[in-house]
Amino acid sequence: MLSLLSSMRYKPVTLLLHIALATIVVGACVTHFFGRQGEIHVRADKAERVPDSQISLFLWDFRIVSDEKGNPVDFISELRMLDRSVAPQHSALSVDEGIVRMNKPLRYHGYRFCQSDYDSDQAGVVLTYNYDPWGIAITYTGYAMLLVAMIAFFFQRRTRFRALFHRLTMQWSRSNAVALLSALAVLIVVLAIVMTMVVTPKPPLQPVLQTPLLGIHVSVIMLAYTLFAVMMINGLLGLCLPRRRERLMCLSQLLLYPALFCLTAGIFIGAVWANMSWGRYWGWDPKETWALITMLVYAALLHWPWLAGKMQKETAQTVYHVAAIVAFMFVLFTYFGVTYLLGGLHSYAS
Repeated sequence: MLSLLSSMRYKPVTLLLHIALATIVVGACVTHFFGRQGEIHVRADKAERVPDSQISLFLWDFRIVSDEKGNPVDFISELRMLDRSVAPQHSALSVDEGIVRMNKPLRYHGYRFCQSDYDSDQAGVVLTYNYDPWGIAITYTGYAMLLVAMIAFFFQRRTRFRALFHRLTMQWSRSNAVALLSALAVLIVVLAIVMTMVVTPKPPLQPVLQTPLLGIHVSVIMLAYTLFAVMMINGLLGLCLPRRRERLMCLSQLLLYPALFCLTAGIFIGAVWANMSWGRYWGWDPKETWALITMLVYAALLHWPWLAGKMQKETAQTVYHVAAIVAFMFVLFTYFGVTYLLGGLHSYAS
């Protein structure tokens, strides 16, 4: 562990990557211990006070926006808000106005209100509320740092990624290696696009899904899953072809970096989307929980040289290929198992 920490001192981007992850964890802890969130049922005939606050809400109007085919595309709640903490009780209190839409929360005096449900008579709505001025700011700072670190990582010198690429180009001629890796990259992108087209929900979409983040989130996750699938196939080939085992392991380790970064980016894009839609960026939904577990499993593989320890070379190669196959089982369960067995908010993604 000490050698791992000392090596990061000379790799500022790698150090920034770990600092970003630590910042995200700190932000999540601040949200958990100091943030406030819940649901409030607001109707047109009665003002409701937000729990543990001086803010009262009144539903002025609610309407469903539909397309030309009659499919709902948005839910709009017009609210009147009163904050008794900013005005004396004996004076005339001013009433503020605000609108809540799908994927467009209303921000008011540190609170965020998101559309959650509506009554059958359309005279009442259920809103989720969130008060978390520090946790979200810290977490989003971690997201930004993580994005910068993941992009900058591929331009950093003296990394294992560059060493693996150099090793592969040394084993083949440079022109053949570049051609092979380029063809593999094109194939992976094509497969990811096909998978994205297959798994993306088809119209008419639920209002919560009508956001550009849907395409970005699904595409990045599918690219990660495609790369993990190639690693799994490499693992099978590595066990069947002993003479190619080392080369195949190098290729899998090379692909692991963009695969893990894509999965991580996809998870946090989903978190930003959830924060816009439901007022919280993490809710321990089965799909997102297992996506996190999958990310941690592959993150362990990323530290393979340290995990392998003093294994013999041939043994380490065999164990790595087996680990790549086993790790892909987590991908399959995250995608298929959770969808059909555990359900949750992502049950539409089959």
